[in-house]
Amino acid sequence: MQILIIPGLAFILVFAIIVVWFERKFLARAMLRVGPYYCGKRSGWLQLFADFLKLFLKEIVIPYDAQRAFFTVMPVLLPTIPALAVVLIPFDRGWVLFNAGSLGLPLFIAIAGLAPLIPIFSGWASNNKYAFIGSFRTAYLYISAEIPLVMCAAAVAIMAGSFDLVEIVEAQRALWYAIPQFVGFIIFFLGLIIEAERTPFDIPVAEVELVFGWRTEFTGILFGFTMMAEYVGFLAWSLLFITLYLGGFNGPVLFGSPLYSHIFWLILKLAVLVPIVIIIRCIFPRLRMDQMLRLGWYYLTPLAVLNLFIVMALKLWGLA
Repeated sequence: MQILIIPGLAFILVFAIIVVWFERKFLARAMLRVGPYYCGKRSGWLQLFADFLKLFLKEIVIPYDAQRAFFTVMPVLLPTIPALAVVLIPFDRGWVLFNAGSLGLPLFIAIAGLAPLIPIFSGWASNNKYAFIGSFRTAYLYISAEIPLVMCAAAVAIMAGSFDLVEIVEAQRALWYAIPQFVGFIIFFLGLIIEAERTPFDIPVAEVELVFGWRTEFTGILFGFTMMAEYVGFLAWSLLFITLYLGGFNGPVLFGSPLYSHIFWLILKLAVLVPIVIIIRCIFPRLRMDQMLRLGWYYLTPLAVLNLFIVMALKLWGLA
């Protein structure tokens, strides 16, 4: 049941479907448009299924000089890696698809750290200059983000006294770590937007500069996999963010069953976080590559180091 529903395949697919539909309608409203409404009447709730059917029926065009094996396999692997990370997230103390114990947080970071390799190989395999430039931008982007992300995650683990994601959630019963580690909270929030390649950090696929970046040559269902991967990665990092800073599944028991209540609170926190990220897309323009690197190396990384040392000092003096 966990494999098929929560946090399994059905949960990931339903999340992607709902968020894609919500984002398109939300952005349309923000821009004084209607958004998709041909399929599913004015709400446009069938539009995503129509788009999927269109992509599924389209021909997969492989460039003549492309590395065929990498070109066809990489898009399929792209949503798989963050989906593997999702199975480590606890929805309750006893409701974890794969409980890695004290290896939970390091394993999540290790699995998610493989994700940048896929766009890099995809851009190289496409044998397209725009895709190749986009793949290099992906490398720069992730290097700038992952170092402060790892430091912030380490600070949370030090304060909780464990790398076990369940124990980290349990340690926040009295107080969410977003309060004592507010700096780390902000850094990790920016980091999850960067890792998901969301605006204003969608530099590797900047349409006005690179056609569509490392995705330029993908067509049909392969293109659909690359788009789905963006939302699966967004889900994985959002769930980790909630687990580390917003108390995870913690919340009052509402339904007479702690299990259902914990699942409800985790999904509710996710439902609040998603619109905030979408609002940021409405407000901020895309950064340039040099601005992104300056943000990562001059601001996020030093602040993450400072946050880590403060937490270590508080732990050493018995104040945390």
